Amino acid sequence: MENKIYDIAVLGAGCASFQLLYQMSLQAGWHTKQIALLSDFVPQQRSWCFWSKEAQPLQHLVRKSWQKMTFIGNKFSKTENILPYQYHYIPGEIFFDYFQEIFLPQNKNITHFSSKIEGIKKIGKTFSVTDAEKSYQAQTVFSSLPTMHTSIPAKIKLKQHFLGWFIKTEKSVFDETTVTIMDFSISQCNDTRFVYILPFTGREALIEMTVFSPDLYDNTVYENVLINYMKTHFLDIQFTTERTEKGAIPMTDTLHSRVGTNEEILIGTSAGAVKASTGYAFVRIGQDGEQLAEDFFHKKKLRSIATKGRFRFYERLLLGIINDEPLKGSLIFEKLFKKTPMIKIFKFLDEDTDLREEMVIFSKLPFKPFLKQIYKQWLR
Repeated sequence: MENKIYDIAVLGAGCASFQLLYQMSLQAGWHTKQIALLSDFVPQQRSWCFWSKEAQPLQHLVRKSWQKMTFIGNKFSKTENILPYQYHYIPGEIFFDYFQEIFLPQNKNITHFSSKIEGIKKIGKTFSVTDAEKSYQAQTVFSSLPTMHTSIPAKIKLKQHFLGWFIKTEKSVFDETTVTIMDFSISQCNDTRFVYILPFTGREALIEMTVFSPDLYDNTVYENVLINYMKTHFLDIQFTTERTEKGAIPMTDTLHSRVGTNEEILIGTSAGAVKASTGYAFVRIGQDGEQLAEDFFHKKKLRSIATKGRFRFYERLLLGIINDEPLKGSLIFEKLFKKTPMIKIFKFLDEDTDLREEMVIFSKLPFKPFLKQIYKQWLR
């Protein structure tokens, strides 16, 4: 057991933990705190993408931004300028290299331990965090580790799962100024699926096959879709795959708690930072880190990041439709993008719209699937 009592222990060394530490480092009094960062986590070299109007705290890590976006459905497609929003890309290796090689060395009050956490216990006012070899003592614990502690258990347990290739083509075929946010022109196989394209240059892109469904698929399912997509959309253009990206993001109606079973403070996915209807999380995690840092250093009550109120209701309806009638997913997204400007969609997904704006958006969507879900979830 270590005799030292740290002011803060942060469990996990991923996106949420590092964004929290970054925001804490901006607070007055930060350098008086002693921090233990505990993780045996090998970072997954995945990409983070997000839209925003303003520069983000980690804007210096962005490697590509776009101001135009394309949506493709079965019956229509459109490309729009999304200003004042921009769509940004941060590679995983850039993110983790910054924190491991620059941020941690600059902040000498952080001690990084390679530790596989086995337990958390609160004894009086002090936490004891244990691994197979030792215990670490801390006054406060922030944890991004998976937890089963939620305020309301999930009834809908979908995942957004994907496999993507970073490819290089033999000649220029991509419009590097425009992201393809969703291409539903591929066959829907009793799920909701689309292709997503981030073009870095005319010859280089990340092309992903994304699915909303309860279960993950074998790699060959995603790969076969990508092979066929390249053949049909790029006329058998020769390409090489530089590397592969794969992941799964929860899309659930769980109402997450801020506090874990041992009174640790939850962050990241465990705290409900993932936007259930989209799988986007990077900005929400950053906003949560900023909020937590301010609340902690100013001794305020810690606020929750989890979606609540009417936006949680909207998400439950959409998730219910995708879960019960997965082939309706592409229809709903097609109607949404066809009849609503993309900047209005972003505003809605950021939960910045008012009730009048939201009713206008919903009035343009197919109403029967939503009525069925209202009946199922609220009237029965």
